[in-house]
Amino acid sequence: MLTILYVALGVILGFVVLILLIWFWLKYKFRKFTSKFAEELADAFKNAGGFPPPLRIDLEPMDEPEWTDAEKIEMLSAALKEAGYEPDGLYETYAPVHLKIQGFKNRNLPGFAALYEIDQIGAIHLELVCELSNGTQISVTTIADDGMDHPEFSRMIRMVHLDLSEPEQVQELYNRMREETDGKTLVDQTDKKFEEVFKKSWARSMDWRMERGGITTAEIIRAAEINGQPTPTQEEVELAKYPWKEQIDSFITDQIRKSYLKNTNMSGDEWEETLDRLVIIHEKSDPTRLISELADIITYDADLDDNEEDGEDAYLKMEYQLKAIFDAEASVMDGFRKAIELLPPKKEYTLHGSTETPWRSEVYLSPNFYDEDNDDF
Repeated sequence: MLTILYVALGVILGFVVLILLIWFWLKYKFRKFTSKFAEELADAFKNAGGFPPPLRIDLEPMDEPEWTDAEKIEMLSAALKEAGYEPDGLYETYAPVHLKIQGFKNRNLPGFAALYEIDQIGAIHLELVCELSNGTQISVTTIADDGMDHPEFSRMIRMVHLDLSEPEQVQELYNRMREETDGKTLVDQTDKKFEEVFKKSWARSMDWRMERGGITTAEIIRAAEINGQPTPTQEEVELAKYPWKEQIDSFITDQIRKSYLKNTNMSGDEWEETLDRLVIIHEKSDPTRLISELADIITYDADLDDNEEDGEDAYLKMEYQLKAIFDAEASVMDGFRKAIELLPPKKEYTLHGSTETPWRSEVYLSPNFYDEDNDDF
């Protein structure tokens, strides 16, 4: 049940490039207000569906879905029942495109099926899924190739010639699954609900994505070619990667923060004084975000309207300097250690601790901007 993730990605990829071009222009024009403005703009993008699929997905139960072609859904459901599949939950989700999902399970195979409707493109797809004892997930699907790479534990069989207009096509999909699994040992998960299996499969795939750092240049170029778009420029490629990096950074940071606070003994006063100042640096931290935050702190007192003799203002000049530091170091964590050496007195970060699980990280305390004795803020 990984295929639908990439369909969602393909739908939003072009939109991501457009909104990020706007984002970087606005960030340049309004860099004095970076933090607040970025937060508000990120919310606006999220509401518009401009971010990649979530790293963890929620399925909301539905009672009476409004299918665009209810008769077709009914026909396909009946054909699945004839093949041994029983309904096992009806859901909707935003990934970030709106999906309606009818789940099924087949105790005899054993395996699951998902009947999808993607509202934004008015498409209905069917996917049959089984898991082998070696961890490989076999998917037989009507979803076309999207140019995206798939994990080594995922084997995709695409039967895109089937338009799901006839019930016999469901049997054709099922027969292909039987061929692919014949003589192999299958994992029986049918004691679990469809929702649990779907969410676990999604999380496994997204963990693989996080390890890769998001989407790759080759994937973006292939997706553009498949969709009949011009080959993206290097700048467009980096813009398309940006929301993935940002989301991965945020997800890992939140997981580390929860674990760190849970396992760190602090008094109530320490907790209150520390919580908002924690800065977590890990190997998937987004250097762009760190560079922006450090440049803001270092040049806080600089008049950004006064240009330097070379035509660059203090903020941009500091961004270039910090970027050079991060680029020269072997890792993001090494780059951050080197970069904070540029912080002036009373604006220094102090090392508070470190973690090895769930991810390796270093935890710092940012400057206390609300310290009454700190005359710089």
